[in-house]
Amino acid sequence: MIVNPNAYSHNAGYIFYTTSRPFHLSQNATAWMLVFYSGVYSCTISNLAVQFLYRYWAVFDEKRLWIFKGWRFLICFLYSTLFGFQWGLGAYYLDQVDDYAKSYFELKIMQKFSVDFSDISGFILVAYDANGSTRWRNVCCTINMTFIMVFQYCIILYCAVRMYFEMESKVQILSPSLRNLHRQFFKTLVLQVVTPTVTLFVPVTVLIYLPLFDLQLDLPFGIFTSTLSIYPGMDAIIVMYVVHDYRLAMKSMVQKFTAS
Repeated sequence: MIVNPNAYSHNAGYIFYTTSRPFHLSQNATAWMLVFYSGVYSCTISNLAVQFLYRYWAVFDEKRLWIFKGWRFLICFLYSTLFGFQWGLGAYYLDQVDDYAKSYFELKIMQKFSVDFSDISGFILVAYDANGSTRWRNVCCTINMTFIMVFQYCIILYCAVRMYFEMESKVQILSPSLRNLHRQFFKTLVLQVVTPTVTLFVPVTVLIYLPLFDLQLDLPFGIFTSTLSIYPGMDAIIVMYVVHDYRLAMKSMVQKFTAS
């Protein structure tokens, strides 16, 4: 809400920017706020991987949970924070606006959004120069982001798949009621993998990879980056809707509220 970030993809490049000046900050200070914003995104997907690891160990390998107890929990916080720094600083230093990137977007920004380029703060990636040669400094930013996303997503998928197969073997010896509860939790698990895939990973993946194909496309990505904000609410709604006991509790709360 403070930074009001936006994104726009044009042919072989994209720009991640803001036209706002919160607290009357300078252009460079506003750019650092965008660094912080993008770093928080990386922290979010890294923390999601930590959550899945916790779930897996809590069910199948409790002795490993020592890392989540007491001061050691700071290790998990440090893990997410380091990836946040890697993402944010990578964007700042590898996607800095140079003369070619400015000339590539300056006219389009004016035509599309009626905004003077000198009024914006942000980062620009242009994958190829005028001769068609790869601009490796910018492409390295995409490689850095790809590494972070793939690393976290692999942890999420590994834990989810292992939980599925190991839970299937354990569920056979449970009572019918517990078996039903485990199946509900598995549906929750599947949806909690699909939801961040759609709301967190896909929009960013499309944005950072479109320039590599150099398609003749002009796509405002503001609405897609807004999906990043949907995830926290949907994660809670999934649990409340799928798990029968939670759903009954929510209905009871609503009925009491409407009755009063």
